[in-house]
Amino acid sequence: MRSDEFDILVIGEGLSGICAAATARQHGARVMLVSKGSGSFLLGTGCLDLSQLDLANQASLPFRACDIEPAISAFLELTATAGCGYEGGVGERRLVPTSLGTFAEASLAPRQLWKGDPRAFAEAVVVGIDNVSTFDANFVAERLTVHSRSKGLPTLFHAASINLPRIHNQNWLTLLEIATDFDHSAFFRQAMIDALKPIAKSVDLLIIPGVLGLMTSVDDIQQVEEEIGCPICELPTVPPCIPGLRLLRRLETHLTGKGVELLTGFAARDLHLEAGRCMGVEIETPGKPRTIRADYVILAAGRFSRLLLNAAMPPLQVNGRLQPVDTRQEILAENLLACGSVVGDYGVCDRNAIDVITGFQAGLLACQQGVSYAES
Repeated sequence: MRSDEFDILVIGEGLSGICAAATARQHGARVMLVSKGSGSFLLGTGCLDLSQLDLANQASLPFRACDIEPAISAFLELTATAGCGYEGGVGERRLVPTSLGTFAEASLAPRQLWKGDPRAFAEAVVVGIDNVSTFDANFVAERLTVHSRSKGLPTLFHAASINLPRIHNQNWLTLLEIATDFDHSAFFRQAMIDALKPIAKSVDLLIIPGVLGLMTSVDDIQQVEEEIGCPICELPTVPPCIPGLRLLRRLETHLTGKGVELLTGFAARDLHLEAGRCMGVEIETPGKPRTIRADYVILAAGRFSRLLLNAAMPPLQVNGRLQPVDTRQEILAENLLACGSVVGDYGVCDRNAIDVITGFQAGLLACQQGVSYAES
């Protein structure tokens, strides 16, 4: 097997690319995922809102309603296996808090955020950290109280703060520094647990900024909760968003553990299209570009990708099998698929859901067409 030949090449490391690569690998394909950087999903809450999908207007969506359930089930299994589990599902609705002190609606959310629905508890404490200016616990608690009241809920939100040891004698703490120390210093980790214990004694939930490590699993966080004696809701904050980075790292570790080859930090700069097929993809690697060949290429590079578009063209159009088509609805390349936000200008609320569903579909469709290099 040549190192530049794969069954399936996925371009893009957002949720759509990750789901496509995971699905293809699960079905036995030899997969490479290449990206110049991580997807934008790690900058937000990571939630999926299925209610925003316009199922009444099927022509506006690049998938069928019957495709949703299998894709969501596969995503829940993927994140659970990777140790970054999600809660929720098709037909589920929850209110999840944000670092702006508002509530967003979600069908699926990371497990630590799913716990923050104000209908599920009576009293919570929002915990800030001394010397960290990027998270104001008093502001968040006040706004959550206002928004809870506006929804007719009696939930109480209070604010508190903790002081953490500066094990590197730094003059200013950042959430990234805290998360890194939480990963690598047992002393620092225990100091945080000890600081949270007194606050947790008389409330139903602790709401904290995302600081619980960059590689921790949901099981690791559950152990912290057991030591504290209270559930924890962890809020994504301004970039670098710790829960988002953790989600990406655990998914990357899972993919490589399953045999997906990752090539990150290098952009795909050209698709070689010839006689109705994609004959290869040119990657901007050091020294000279590297050309990767694959039976199927899945374009999951996001809505700003210009691999098949020029700046004046609208979002990429695809047919019912996620194959990119031109203005005459003619297929650009029979072995080229597209998924995620590159195939449409969708709103922020439904973008993650579109990514997961179409990524799963693209990985499945590519495998169903037959591949040359699959392992026996």
